[in-house]
Amino acid sequence: MLTLPGGSYLAGLDHIEKQKLSTPATVLTVIGFNLVMLILLELPLLGYTFAPEWTPGAVERTKAWAGRNAHKAAVITLTVLGGALVIKGIAELVS
Repeated sequence: MLTLPGGSYLAGLDHIEKQKLSTPATVLTVIGFNLVMLILLELPLLGYTFAPEWTPGAVERTKAWAGRNAHKAAVITLTVLGGALVIKGIAELVS
């Protein structure tokens, strides 16, 4: 079950398909989309590959930071997202 694509992944691929890009552009867009979706997995793997002695400490520091600041980061992120949606809605009403 863990290897099955989730709804957001399938929705993203559908959005890419609706752009009607050329084949090379579609391939590059899908690769970029996957890089962004998997960045939290890829960065530690690259770290363990290129700096195996430094990476465990960096991962622990990142986990500790996230534990201390997750609520604040979520509030800021959701506020920005909500503001963007409000602005988009107002712009669509005006036009």
